[in-house]
Amino acid sequence: MYLLFAVIENEDLLDELITGWLDLGISGATVIETTGAIQLISQHIPIFAGLRSLTSGGGRHNKTIFTALDSEALLNAAIAFLESLCEQTGKPHQGVYFAVPIAHFARLGINN
Repeated sequence: MYLLFAVIENEDLLDELITGWLDLGISGATVIETTGAIQLISQHIPIFAGLRSLTSGGGRHNKTIFTALDSEALLNAAIAFLESLCEQTGKPHQGVYFAVPIAHFARLGINN
């Protein structure tokens, strides 16, 4: 099993990403609104305001998506879709992703 994290700087991609992953059979993704460190300090510490130009468009928030995947084939399909979607924008700095192996995974609660 693998845990795939994707930090999407272009919020406009989120709906299409989730829909595409659903088509691949990935239904357990979690989405969190996050803020990068450069974005945060450029907003709250005036001396660092010039750092805004280092971010992709000056927005304050990203979307971080993570999901557990049960096979390397599904991981590769999810990554291929994510990369293709970001390349279609024709823009740099659409976000980052990484995957890590999961040592333990179990559902919590009463088994049906």
